Amino acid sequence: MNQRAQGFVETAGLVIAIQVADAMAKAAAVKIAMAHKVDGLRICVICEGDVAACQASVNAGADIARALDGLLGSNVIPRPAEGAEGLQAHIDEMKLRKAARKAAKEARKTVTPAAAKGVKKSGAKPAE
Repeated sequence: MNQRAQGFVETAGLVIAIQVADAMAKAAAVKIAMAHKVDGLRICVICEGDVAACQASVNAGADIARALDGLLGSNVIPRPAEGAEGLQAHIDEMKLRKAARKAAKEARKTVTPAAAKGVKKSGAKPAE
């Protein structure tokens, strides 16, 4: 009985992730669903297909990543629970919030102390 499954291979770097995705796609009849940037240089390649195909695909991808010294982890979920995809939306929302906080922090750094206090930089006095 073929069941929907998901396979994951987490790598250390984009080049390794591309090679892993290629090996996974060639190893079995799976669909490469996405390559998700986890954090920094960590990238997770996700495939979908039947359980046996995902297992073969993950094994092939993990072998390539291991040979390149870039395997961080791998896993196959035979029948993901319905709604598990919602976790990805939550992670994306957290990343957007983090990026907004970082942008606000950077914007505060670029404001000069004089501008922050409302003091004009020109030596001209305002007209009375």
